[in-house]
Amino acid sequence: MAYSGTVGTTVINVQKLIDHGARRAGKLAEELTVEQVNSARESLYFLLSHTINMGINYWAIQKKVIGLIANRSTYTLPIGANDVLNALYRKMNRPEGAYSSTSGIAINAFDGNIATSCTQTSANGNISIYYNSPVYVGSIGVLPAVSASITVVFEYSTDGITWSTLYSPGQTTWVDGEWLWYDISAGQNVQYYRMRATNGGTLNVRELFFGNNSTEITMARLNRDDYTNLPNKNFTANQPFQYWLNKTVPQLEMNLWPVPSDTFIQMTIWYSRQIMDVGALTDEIEMPQRWYLAVVNLLAHQMAMELPGVEPSRIQYLEAQAKESFMLAEQEERDKSPIQLAPNIAVYTR
Repeated sequence: MAYSGTVGTTVINVQKLIDHGARRAGKLAEELTVEQVNSARESLYFLLSHTINMGINYWAIQKKVIGLIANRSTYTLPIGANDVLNALYRKMNRPEGAYSSTSGIAINAFDGNIATSCTQTSANGNISIYYNSPVYVGSIGVLPAVSASITVVFEYSTDGITWSTLYSPGQTTWVDGEWLWYDISAGQNVQYYRMRATNGGTLNVRELFFGNNSTEITMARLNRDDYTNLPNKNFTANQPFQYWLNKTVPQLEMNLWPVPSDTFIQMTIWYSRQIMDVGALTDEIEMPQRWYLAVVNLLAHQMAMELPGVEPSRIQYLEAQAKESFMLAEQEERDKSPIQLAPNIAVYTR
């Protein structure tokens, strides 16, 4: 018996989903007008956006490290963020070393003073650090002194001569005074690290932070009443340990308490986000293979309610099919990790 020998390689794009939806609604795909195809594409966008209301989409969970700024309480989450699942206050060790740069004052990028900066005068320069003994760098932070679009690459070396890529974030929008943090998943244990501009960019940074040995502490979530009832919302401390999530539009906001007083600490958040936009008809949707049948049935039901001449009995049948397939897909959307329950019954046993 012959098998394909492949798994998950069949491409189902937006056009194919719409074609299947039309046929299940009792229409031939070639019957659809341009308006109906556009309407079906928007219906697909609506239902993909709606899935987050019914549970966590585990493939759409993101991690982000936010660099905190002294005396700032409010931090905006990325576009599409729906809810904060975990928030942790983080601090890191910053090993000292010897600093150099192709131009500018290198020490200004490592002096812990955000009022100074290493301002380079030539394009494609670098800022580097040398340690007396090998250091494992787990995270890199950049505090720009200029607002610009720039491309950089972080590199490492064992001898200071031959350099290899540690992490390449690509083209990034820098905002003056706003931290950008990059956690390094595949780190190195070496003595030399540097940040180098490419594509004609010129570096201008207030701080360049090569960190290791991070410590993270869980932050507690406040409800709106508890946050609004705080007597002093501007109280500052080195460690913000609570937050209120303001689900405003267009982007969520985290309001920290106490207000951080240190510019060199971070907040690590894990958040659920919306599924990526539908895109062009030739694009695929950002969903795992196990969800495809549910998506087709859901889309067919939505299309049947808008296409002309569809019998009400077919609409009801498609609704039942959509509910059943969605329930099966949603029930499997779990991480299957063990659950530990620790009831606090001390008040009843004293």
